[in-house]
Parts: sequence; C-alpha cells; structure tokens
Amino acid sequence: MKESSKISTIFNNSIIYAICGLLLKCFNFFLLPLYTAYLTTEDYGITSLINSFITTASFIVAFSLYSAVMRFYVDLKNDTEKLKRFYGTVIIFTLISSIISAILLTLLKNILTDIIFKGINFYPIILVCLGSLVFYCQHSIYENVLKSQQKAKKHAIISIIYFFVSLILNILFVVTFKMGALGVILAGMIANITYFLYFIIDMIKYNMITFCVDFHLLKSALKYSIPIIPHNISTQLAVFISKIFINGTTSLSDVGLYSIASQFGNIADTIQNYSSSAYTPWLFERLKSKDDGYKNDIRKAANVISAVLGLFFLGISLFAQDYIILFLNDSYANAWKMVPFVVGVYTIKTMYYFYVGILFYYKKASRYLFIATLSSSLLNILLSYFIIPIWGAYGSILADAISMILRVLIIVVISKRFDDVGLKIKEFIFRIIVIICFIVVGLFFSYTKYAYEFNIYNFIYKIIIILVYMISILIPYKNQIIKVLGKKFKGGA
Repeated sequence: MKESSKISTIFNNSIIYAICGLLLKCFNFFLLPLYTAYLTTEDYGITSLINSFITTASFIVAFSLYSAVMRFYVDLKNDTEKLKRFYGTVIIFTLISSIISAILLTLLKNILTDIIFKGINFYPIILVCLGSLVFYCQHSIYENVLKSQQKAKKHAIISIIYFFVSLILNILFVVTFKMGALGVILAGMIANITYFLYFIIDMIKYNMITFCVDFHLLKSALKYSIPIIPHNISTQLAVFISKIFINGTTSLSDVGLYSIASQFGNIADTIQNYSSSAYTPWLFERLKSKDDGYKNDIRKAANVISAVLGLFFLGISLFAQDYIILFLNDSYANAWKMVPFVVGVYTIKTMYYFYVGILFYYKKASRYLFIATLSSSLLNILLSYFIIPIWGAYGSILADAISMILRVLIIVVISKRFDDVGLKIKEFIFRIIVIICFIVVGLFFSYTKYAYEFNIYNFIYKIIIILVYMISILIPYKNQIIKVLGKKFKGGA
C-alpha cells in the first residue's frame, strides 16, 4: 500500500471514529431528560456505580487482553491460521475467566454488598451486574478486533446499532415496565449478550476464528497485557473508588447527582480529546522538521487552542444550570452546582494534552507515561479516602483537581527532559485563571439568586459573559484565527 493511501486511510478512519464517538455521546447526553424522568437520584446512583464497577472490573477479569488483541494483530495478520487461533484463545480464555470471576464474586456477595455496593441488594441487581460483566468483556474484545483491522465503518455501524438496541431495551424496561435501576442494568446485560452472539456469528461467517486454547499464544498475550493493567485501569479505578466513598459516607442519591455533573465534564474532556487528535499529528510534523521558528509556532498554536477550548469550558459551566433546571427532573437540580468544579478539573487537564504529545513523539519517553497516570490515580484514591467523608461529592472533585495537578506536573517535567518545544507554563496558568474568573463572574447570580430557577435575565447575562470572553480571545489571537480560517476556506474553494 502506498504511503499516501495509508495516510488517507488513517485520516478517514479518524474522522469516522470522531463523528461516531461524538454522535453517541450527544445521544446519551440528550437522553438524560428521559432517564431522569423515570429514575430517582438513587436509581441513577445505582446504575452509575454498577457501570463503573463493570468497566473497572473488566480490565482485571480479562487481564487487559483487549490491548493484546490490538497489538498482536500487527504480528499475526500475515499468518491467518495463527491469527484465528489467537482470536479463539483470547475469546475462550476471557469467557472462562469472567465466568469464574462472576461465580467467585457471587460467593463473596456479603463482602460486595457491605463494602462496594452498600445499600444495594445482591438479588437481583448485583447478580445481573455480574452477568453483564461476563459479556461486556467480549464486547471490548470485538471492538479492538475491528479497530486493529481498521474497519472503522463497520465499527461505527455496529456501535450505533448497539446503542439503539440498548435504548429500546431501556425504554421497554424503565419507561414501560418501570423497573428503575434494575431495568437499566438488565437492558445492558441483554444488549451485551446480543452483541456477543453477533460477534461470534460474524467471526465464524468470515472464517476469522478457531475455537481453541493455544497456551503458547496465551502466554505471550498475557506477558504483554498484564503489565499494562495498572495503566489501563488507573483512571477508571479512581473514579469507581470515589463513587464507593461517596456512597459509603453520604448516599446513592449523591452518587447520582455527582454522575450527572460528570456527564458535563465528559463533554469537556471529549472536546479536548478530539482537539488533541488534531493537534498531535501537527506537533509531530513540527518536531520532525524543526523548521525555523517551530517553537514559536507550537507555542502560538497551544495558546490559541487553549483559549478556544476555554470558550467551550465556559459555555458548559454557565449553561449546565439552565439545561438541568429546564429539562431534568427537579430532584436533580443540585447537580448543576457541581458542574463548574468538574469542568475546572478538565481546564487544568488542558496542559496535560499539550505536553503529553511530546512524550508520544519520543518513543523512549512514552514508557514514562504510566508514572504520571499511576501516581496521580493513587493520590486521587488516597485523597478521596480522607476528603470525601468531610465534603462528600465535592471532596471527590477536589481530589480530582489535586491529582490532576500532580499528573500535569509530572508530564511537564518528563517532557522537558526530552525536548523544550517552547510551551510556557505561566501562559497556561494565566489562561486557566482567566477561564475560572469568567466562570465565577458568569455564575454569580446563579449561585446567589437563581439557584433553582431559570431566569431569562440571568440567561442573557451569561450570554454577555460568553461574548466578552470571545472578544478577549479574538483581540490577542485575531491574526492566528483569521489565518486558520483563511486557509480553511481557501482549501474548500
């Protein structure tokens, strides 16, 4: 395959993944009014805690073999029979491992309900959760099979179909049968079972699997996947443990409110992720060529992007209140107060995305990435243990903020050991302070006067704050923005 063709494939696949990912996140976000109308805050807390458990436990139960599926395809793609045996081995081993884990956890049900799922009955909710865990592991394997083979369109189509199957099941169980949290978890299990059956049928249809357990291939895969479990699980584990602490010290209702606020934070992080996906390849090109003034170009690009990201962060922080008050059940009204703090954490994370690109460029540097991820996650868990009993969900957000600062500092220090690309920490800090100040000013009346009501004058006031911020970034970065827009329209002409 020609180099230009390879680049075109990567570019097209990136667009497909980005559009599909954003589409599904938007669907989920705009379905919040439906779910919150039929789920109490406690129900939402239960589903959030269960989903975090499934996501976190899947890395341990499957020994992070999802990553091996992606990596080993590169080595085995020219040996069809060996690749088929590899797929069969991973699927069967993961299925056996997850079933054994579900049985063991069932035997340890008292520990589960006393420590992890406090206030949740084992039968039927947690039992259904364990059943869902078994098939969720297979879901992740198939996703990585498709990604490794660069079948982006097929992955996108299947993901969208899976989403709508889950949606129909949720409407059936939650809206029609009014089963509450159990309905959501049961819908998830049935959707995962359906996905697994399609996965197996598809693999058999295209002669992509040999059902066996090849111990040589399994040993090689586990040697690769087990060491990266800490990196893969660290962030999810911190989130899951925070929810356990919130539930243990306050209530499942607070977990539900915290989870709603986190949905808005996830939007902010998604925007950053896709921004990073566009910035990183450009950064790699600049670092490879190192033309005259490349450091200044990188610094200017980082300043412009972080300023524009600030506009999204500000918008999410200011208008989350109006969305929650207008469209969600009244019992969720308190959730909006957490949103600006959650978004504030992702504002700090902006620095991480710009510096971590340097680590990905220098291959020797990428191996140090786990230091930042693991240490910050451990700090997060430790802080959560002490702070959440005092401040509840807000304590969790504070722990997130402090651990994120540590992660950023470690990444900055490591990246500068390999290359100083001209990024200025003080400029990032200044931008973060500016964004936070705009958020504080924009929400002044929301916190002091209109906390639980939609007020048109307050809404207009927020729009004015947004416009002022837009002007504040347009003045210093006008030339860069016009240059980018000029190239875009010129290219599209």
